Amino acid sequence: MDDKRPDRTTMEGMIWNANHVLDQALGPETEGIPRGMVQNCQGIILLSVVEAGFIFSGHVGTGIIVANNDDGSWSPPSAIALGGIGCGLVIGAEVKDIVMCITRWEESTLEALAGDHQFKFGGQVSATIGPIGREAEVSFHLSEKGYGQTFTYTFTRGVFAGLSLESAILSVRSKENKRFYGKAANSKEILLENAVECPKGKGIEELHRKLDLLREGKVSIPTPSELEKKDSMR
Repeated sequence: MDDKRPDRTTMEGMIWNANHVLDQALGPETEGIPRGMVQNCQGIILLSVVEAGFIFSGHVGTGIIVANNDDGSWSPPSAIALGGIGCGLVIGAEVKDIVMCITRWEESTLEALAGDHQFKFGGQVSATIGPIGREAEVSFHLSEKGYGQTFTYTFTRGVFAGLSLESAILSVRSKENKRFYGKAANSKEILLENAVECPKGKGIEELHRKLDLLREGKVSIPTPSELEKKDSMR
């Protein structure tokens, strides 16, 4: 790992942070995400969100989305951003790591991913707190209302935590995707149409390896020095 973390607003920084999010989800001290959830989902969103405020709380974040391909591989990542404002007493600022499992690609979600569009939680995408436990049985009760269903897991320093995403806006960062991959391709093309090649040495191999561990219901144990270094670089 480099001594200096990449700028969190770049794809390199978002991949770096996504790997940190997965470290939280794979930690042996957590109850874990059901492997059946990861095996059967069609996509995963990995976000790092800063929540702060007093009286009115706000959260902003950056992250990536990847597709879970039918052949068991993972797609290249696509850059996304999150923003939202809610009510509630929040004093100070806190970083929260979020894993969101998308049960299926709804048409409205695909349309948003195909252009410079946004989609709203509680509107086009329904966000539900997911079941926990790596060996927990899961069943999907899929909506027919035309919006995507996601199951959300939020961590603060390895512990499950709460974060309301109601009315939060998720947007595609098309310009950053173009800069990173060196060509224009929308998120739908990146995720589902194999339109780009994954650059080497950018953390994507590590990302895919950790997603495989998540899908297998395994844990990953970074050394204390690795955790301390990562926390200091956030």
